[in-house]
Amino acid sequence: MSALKSRILIGLIGFPSVIYIIFNHIIFFNIIVIICFSLAFIEFAKITNKFSNRLSWLIFGLLYIFGGMISLIYLRSIDLILNSPFTFLLFAGVMINDSMAFIVGKILGGPKIIPNISPNKTYAGLIGGLFGSIIFIFLSDKYFLDVFTNFYLTNMDKIFLIFVFNIIGFFGDSFESFIKRKAKIKDSSKLLLGHGGMLDRLDSLILTTPFTMFYVIAYHL
Repeated sequence: MSALKSRILIGLIGFPSVIYIIFNHIIFFNIIVIICFSLAFIEFAKITNKFSNRLSWLIFGLLYIFGGMISLIYLRSIDLILNSPFTFLLFAGVMINDSMAFIVGKILGGPKIIPNISPNKTYAGLIGGLFGSIIFIFLSDKYFLDVFTNFYLTNMDKIFLIFVFNIIGFFGDSFESFIKRKAKIKDSSKLLLGHGGMLDRLDSLILTTPFTMFYVIAYHL
């Protein structure tokens, strides 16, 4: 199965499933998050197993990956208190940005951003992800978020979220590409059948979640 077909298939099945769980089953959501991030850490540990200063990489991985996990669980608990949709916006925004960047980059090609680290990342893909993020935030704000009583996205919220999806997500994805390139592997594992491993799917989310959590704490709690 090609990477594009795999992304479409997982998107059609996984996207609505994740969104449903976010809104309706907080305990189940937390359990899934713990399992997925634990699998991502196992993959990270295997990738960095032969690196020099392996212990330092392992400690970093613990802080980096489980820091993201704790941030995500706490962000969902904040949403419960505020009746806010930040966990949904984060999940959906990162997935849409990633998918649009991949599709547009695949179709248009063009100059590479960091060819020595991630040869598939192009400026066209980055711009495609940006437009995808802007459209997602606009449509969510206009047609969906009014179901959340006493909550609305400020202009600063919208700018921040678009920045997080597009820029912070890019750095999270690029960092994972860096450690895979350092280990001379293509995917973190074969867990998701043509779609890489769990770390491949969570790479952007691991870094964007703490940024989003701290922002929400600072401006909404």
